[in-house]
Amino acid sequence: MLTRSYSLPTRVGYGVAGVVLFVLLWKAVGVFGWVNSGILPDPFLLPETFLLEWQSDRLLPAIGSSLIHYVWGLGLGAVCGILVGLAAATIQRFDMLQSYVSRILRPIPPLAWVVFAIAWFKVSHAGAAFVIAIGVFWVNYFATYSAVRNIDPRFYELARSFGQGGYWRRSISITLPAIAPGLLSGVRTGIGQAWMTLIAAELLGVPGMGQEMNAAAGVGAYDAVVVYMLTISAVYAATDLLYTLVERRVLSWRP
Repeated sequence: MLTRSYSLPTRVGYGVAGVVLFVLLWKAVGVFGWVNSGILPDPFLLPETFLLEWQSDRLLPAIGSSLIHYVWGLGLGAVCGILVGLAAATIQRFDMLQSYVSRILRPIPPLAWVVFAIAWFKVSHAGAAFVIAIGVFWVNYFATYSAVRNIDPRFYELARSFGQGGYWRRSISITLPAIAPGLLSGVRTGIGQAWMTLIAAELLGVPGMGQEMNAAAGVGAYDAVVVYMLTISAVYAATDLLYTLVERRVLSWRP
């Protein structure tokens, strides 16, 4: 079935219309009393709440604090996940050695590691980064592992015929270029996974947007909770856009 191609202004128009309809539905839920008005904040009052959070000097410090352990957790998780996934997919003995370990550890959610993060790192950015890194690690591990396994074996045969049969030469000339799209896609997924894990990581008590949300919910300030939720969404959108531009530049060789 052929898919019709729409112009950019048309796609943007539909996107904006979807957001407007969502906000109107949100407003209607409160107006018609489908939920308790004290629980669901009025979307039209959120800009005022945003300004109050900004002027109270809570919003920007919270964003800055969250970004510290976010960046460290994302970086460590992505690098370790890529390296371990690459080694497991290309070195058979290592793959057999780690296969059962990965099956044991993979189902454990990052939130379950919060207890050990507190015990090992106390209440610190390191503990929060550790929890975030665990979630990001598995995303990149499986993305890299699958990308390597999907490489056409004939590429390796061709490399051997040109004297590129050694592990490191084969990795540089064949493996890394071939898995670049899948690897970068895994990193992009990890960027989103890190933000989703961030709130759980900040249950440690580390200052950040998650802690501010928890404090606001504790006093029933649900409008402030929504403001921080939308702030997380906005920061994620910015990081995802930036990464997309970098990804396009790196993969500019693709047709």
